[in-house]
Amino acid sequence: MDVPGLMLPSLTPAEERLLLRFADPEAAAVEDNLSAKALSALLDNAEFHGVLPIMLRKLRERGDAHLPSDAALLDKLDDLRQKATIATGQSMLLQYHGDRIMKG
Repeated sequence: MDVPGLMLPSLTPAEERLLLRFADPEAAAVEDNLSAKALSALLDNAEFHGVLPIMLRKLRERGDAHLPSDAALLDKLDDLRQKATIATGQSMLLQYHGDRIMKG
């Protein structure tokens, strides 16, 4: 994928299919053993395409024991999980305040 000014890692056709499976909330969790580089590229693309929360959920369902033992990847995954938790909390807080305002 070439987007001017954005350097997303390229995905192979097989990785693109994996991203589609990760992005589908109805599909079962992906069971493939991925390299740290491939998983990192998938995470970057999932974040760009707005499907990162679904992918993070599926990775968590699968368990961290199935992840490559790469310190940089695990740090990145931990950071993305923390950001997703914060974003969920902020969204819930905004929803709460929006509901209060609408009830007036």
